[in-house]
Amino acid sequence: MACAGSANKMTLILKNCAAAAALFLTISLLSARAQAPAPNTTEWENETLKLRLFYPSDLSKADVDQVTRDGHFALDGISGATDQKFAEISRCLRPLLLLQPSQPGSSQTASTQPTPAGETQVTVTPGATATILLAELDINCLNQQAGRSNTLLNDMGEIVTKVPGMKPTAQPATYTIGWQKVHMAAAQGQPQAQPQTQNSAPSQLFTMGISTNWNSHLLVWYFTSNSIDTLNRITKTTVRFGRNQAAPLYPLTIGNATPQP
Repeated sequence: MACAGSANKMTLILKNCAAAAALFLTISLLSARAQAPAPNTTEWENETLKLRLFYPSDLSKADVDQVTRDGHFALDGISGATDQKFAEISRCLRPLLLLQPSQPGSSQTASTQPTPAGETQVTVTPGATATILLAELDINCLNQQAGRSNTLLNDMGEIVTKVPGMKPTAQPATYTIGWQKVHMAAAQGQPQAQPQTQNSAPSQLFTMGISTNWNSHLLVWYFTSNSIDTLNRITKTTVRFGRNQAAPLYPLTIGNATPQP
């Protein structure tokens, strides 16, 4: 309605216009505030997906080609499932965004202890790692049977529990971020395909997969770290679906649990 009218209604119209302007300003400020990155976070936006992420600023974008090998998806703790269905899904994932530490700290620490033979044994422990990967499932890549599966979305997240050497640390869960439904699975263990160096400590890996169907795109975030504290920190990366309020991808804390059989 235009802010105009006869003289006897002008006062009421001006009041209404002032109220509307105040409301518009309030909404605009709230919207701008919702879009602004939180402290120590960096914003990433994909206009095609109508998706925004606010991730820890100590991470930066890396070349997604690092997680492909011979045209196949390859990431420790995520790829390598022997189950045919999950291997098929892994093969058809297309990386969109890879985040890794901008300035890696000490890559490893060493500790020594005497052996029964009187020698000194040196154990090398890798430094904390952190990886966030956003990928999209290429439906056209799947075979006809897999493409019709009604568990496809859940399977994308649960790949983390199907890698040899990795075990679930929690029951898979479905929850909402705002109005958007997502599916989560988490695992920990020692991926059998993970390379080991001489005298290195067995590397425990913690992983999480969060999948969703957003804007006709099947998306999945994968988080990996050899530190449970680091995993909990990077899973607090916030996401903004369309015009919804930004919220953490996984708001809870996962403990260093004994893997479930």
